[in-house]
Amino acid sequence: MKVGCLLIHGWTGSPFEMEPLVAPLESEGYVVRNIMLPGHGTTFEDFQTTGWGDWEWAAHKEYEALAAQVDVVFVIGLSMGGTLALHLASKYPVAGVVSLAAPLFLYSLFPWQMKDWRMPFTPIIKHIKPVFPLKRRDAEHLRIAPWVGYDEFVSMQQLHELMKGVKKVRGEVDAISAPVLAIQAPTDKSVPLENIFLIAKKVASKEITVKLLRIEEKVTGHHVITTHVETSARVIELVQGFVKRGIYTKL
Repeated sequence: MKVGCLLIHGWTGSPFEMEPLVAPLESEGYVVRNIMLPGHGTTFEDFQTTGWGDWEWAAHKEYEALAAQVDVVFVIGLSMGGTLALHLASKYPVAGVVSLAAPLFLYSLFPWQMKDWRMPFTPIIKHIKPVFPLKRRDAEHLRIAPWVGYDEFVSMQQLHELMKGVKKVRGEVDAISAPVLAIQAPTDKSVPLENIFLIAKKVASKEITVKLLRIEEKVTGHHVITTHVETSARVIELVQGFVKRGIYTKL
């Protein structure tokens, strides 16, 4: 059986986030496709011309290209990439889906959960101040959790696109019947932890595995678990095991 693994990076990120999984999965003989979403990996100006429809379209296109080469496909994504992986799993007969710190919502008022108090006002703020400067990750942050992407500014229009996208997928996940592996750090500062339990609750899958990976350091936001020095090896181990188990059930 020829097995494919589709890897999808997160919002403002790049395939670099998913790179730690490539060699370990290829060493098992799987065909691995580590994709680049539209507007990413080029310039921030390019990013500002894209939206959820572009990212979703690219995920569909890349899935179909990989599915044409293999017998079964596992979809694996980090953050927004995990949300896109769940979207694909609701539309295609995937062999399994891995969501890594994936959001089905970005904030809630009751209980109060959000990275920034301005987030609920994004649909209004985007018309007043389209771009906000951000403090870039420093050397220590990048040593602990290496990352490549856009981190000097946040585009409010694209943030609103992300919000609309995760809301859409939240209404789709009950169509997922494939096995699910959901992994997150309980101290994730970007995606509220309740997302991982919401995913487990809403999907129709008979096999749902939830893994919480504790992070001790106090420097980063504990979100990019694929490259983080405290979690990367464990994420690789869990994903490899999940794919192997999924293959055996197909034999």
